[in-house]
Amino acid sequence: MAGQDMMPFMTPPSPRGGLALIAVFKLLKGVVLLLVGAALLRLVDPEIATFLAPAMDLLHLHGHSRLVHSLLLTVSALSSHSVFLMAYASLLYSVFLLIEGCGLWLEASWAGYMAVISTSVFLPVEFYDVLRQISVVHVTMLLFNVAIVGYLVAQLERRSLR
Repeated sequence: MAGQDMMPFMTPPSPRGGLALIAVFKLLKGVVLLLVGAALLRLVDPEIATFLAPAMDLLHLHGHSRLVHSLLLTVSALSSHSVFLMAYASLLYSVFLLIEGCGLWLEASWAGYMAVISTSVFLPVEFYDVLRQISVVHVTMLLFNVAIVGYLVAQLERRSLR
């Protein structure tokens, strides 16, 4: 019987469908930005390049791929200070997204508020992008983020987040 009393404390949280999707989306964006920040730091500091080489090899991010090569040409035109600032901004935002994603996965209300604010901040920019150049990607991203904000606001109003 004592084991049954402990069961509620041992079961992992089970986020509802929409919330789990948003959490995974935020976590994936956080991981991508973490990799981008690490790759940018790799360009600035050779010691970091040696440290990150196994991870970059595992992800097949070699300098001879067309995507990486074009990015390297663009980034090489910038000063090392600018690349350094971009790397730290990317790393900082990745930590923010990872915390937000974990909080949403745990159904924490603070993470819901955090996600509503952080997603809403970029809506005017996305709306401007749609007005400037209508494309499937721009319209989809705008609608996707509006849906995320709407869903999270509804969850917060129902107080279904902890």
